Formats: sequence, C-alpha cells, structure tokens
Amino acid sequence: MICPVTPLTTRVNGKPFAIVPYTLRNNDIARWGAEGPLTASAFGQELKDEFDQLYEEAAHRRRMMSMSTHDRIGGTPARVKVLGDFLRYAKQHPGVVFMRKDRIAELALSLPDVPVKAI
Repeated sequence: MICPVTPLTTRVNGKPFAIVPYTLRNNDIARWGAEGPLTASAFGQELKDEFDQLYEEAAHRRRMMSMSTHDRIGGTPARVKVLGDFLRYAKQHPGVVFMRKDRIAELALSLPDVPVKAI
C-alpha cells in the first residue's frame, strides 16, 4: 500500500505527472463544521502531534506533512499565533524543509525512487 502522505508519480498522456497529496486532517476548514469549531490551541496541538509522528517515521521512510489554512479561519489572531508557534517548532528539527506544492511536484519528478501509482 502506498501511504498518502508522500508524493507519487503516474503517467498521463504518456508523460510523467506528479501527485502531491492534500489532506483534510491538517486543514482548518475541516475543523469548522458539524463537529464544532476546534480551538486555536487544540488545532496547534494536532499539528504538533501530526508533525512529531511523521518526523519519527521519517527516520525510516520519506514523509510529507500537508497543512492548509484559510484567511477567515486561520487568519484570526489566535490561529496566526498558533501557526507561528508551530512553524518555529517544526523549523527546529534537523532535515525539515518547507516547500510549495509546485516545488514538491518538481522534486517528485526528479527523484528515481518516488512511488508510482497506476491509473
């Protein structure tokens, strides 16, 4: 099974195509619905817990953490503070890099050992 927290490649019209996963787990809008809003500090703790687990797994395999925020949810003062705290926390760990999805796609297409998904 290919884990959804790492980029994949596939072929589209005979050419290599990168798939960069997107998740609702670390998405502020997914926490603003039927289950009730998640507090800023709880969202920050979820981000930290997710990061810590993926960082531990990264000692043995490639890992990527996707995080999404929206201006009217993640842009509130409390959530901006929590996101800043989280980013400072993650940056303290050796080997952690921050990339936009287009750069992740370019990297996935350039590496020889990226998982391939057949469609």
